[in-house]
Amino acid sequence: MGPVPLISGAEALVAPGRIHPIFLEGKLLPLQGSPAAELGLKDGQVIQATVRSQHGQPMLVLQGRNLPLPGLQPSQVGESIWLRAQGGTLVPVNAQPLVSRIASLLYRPSVNTELSQLFQPGTLDELLSKVQRPDLQAQWRGMQLSMAQLTPGALRQAMMGAMGAEIWLARGMHPPVPDTKQLLRKLIAEINVSGNVDEEVDGGVIEKLTQAVDDIEASQVQAVQAQAQQEVLFSMTLPFADSNPVELTVRRGPRQDGEQPVLTVNVHSKTEELGPVWLKTQLMNAQQIELTMWAENEAVVAQARSRSYLLGDELRAAGLNMRAFSVVHGARPSEVSDWTPSGRGLVVDVSA
Repeated sequence: MGPVPLISGAEALVAPGRIHPIFLEGKLLPLQGSPAAELGLKDGQVIQATVRSQHGQPMLVLQGRNLPLPGLQPSQVGESIWLRAQGGTLVPVNAQPLVSRIASLLYRPSVNTELSQLFQPGTLDELLSKVQRPDLQAQWRGMQLSMAQLTPGALRQAMMGAMGAEIWLARGMHPPVPDTKQLLRKLIAEINVSGNVDEEVDGGVIEKLTQAVDDIEASQVQAVQAQAQQEVLFSMTLPFADSNPVELTVRRGPRQDGEQPVLTVNVHSKTEELGPVWLKTQLMNAQQIELTMWAENEAVVAQARSRSYLLGDELRAAGLNMRAFSVVHGARPSEVSDWTPSGRGLVVDVSA
């Protein structure tokens, strides 16, 4: 399946229930000049504009610019129009289905439930063996980390793969590592097209795989929207061959009053030996670190507290200062995310 242009960051995505785009294709002429090129848009990208009244005449407002669009009517003031970049200009299109898809991903819960279940050791391996695709099996084995032999380089490679191929394709670069989402889509296609699955495979496996793909795409759309808001938000689930998957979220808010925003990294893991463990790391001013750890296993809590000084020594050796390290016996309390999509957005392409 080829690239499909998706939209993020438009005002409509903040309140998808109030989206009322106008289907004007064939009724309105393209914008004159080369507005798409001036805005830095590539062919196929889609962006939202709003109709406003300027000196009694309806005008398009697009990223703070007033643009005339032949055929606009005064009755359309306040409505939204979606425009597609085509040959340097912008052409009105019907983007309602696309908007609904993006809005559903943008507001999808950040907990990758289906993906975490699929990444349990042996689960995807078993499914791949049943569809008889040795190439996909080999690709999946290469994407899994080893908790016993974890290195910074391997972790970095896994994170690059979890971010998806789109980020590299958008830069005109070949993806350096395999893409988890593409692997899952190839598996879905194999099951759908060839029927190369025996009766042992659960009939709901396609739905589970699709939900896992949606988990990944939701994280990608939210990451791009955050970037459009001058923030950072990456959520990913990392697979391990010898351990349960690890959930990782990187969050940085916008710069305020000239101050460097806090970078927060949240990690959640669960192993038979340690039980569930949560770690929150906050980096301030590029040198100051505060850590909070939660663990349900009392022995893990005691060990972490007794060895906290070793962590402090390692961080100092790396040029960092550990200001605080709190270890809590118990599960991490649920908290409401402090990130919400805003109307300050840009247009992006997300490969399907």
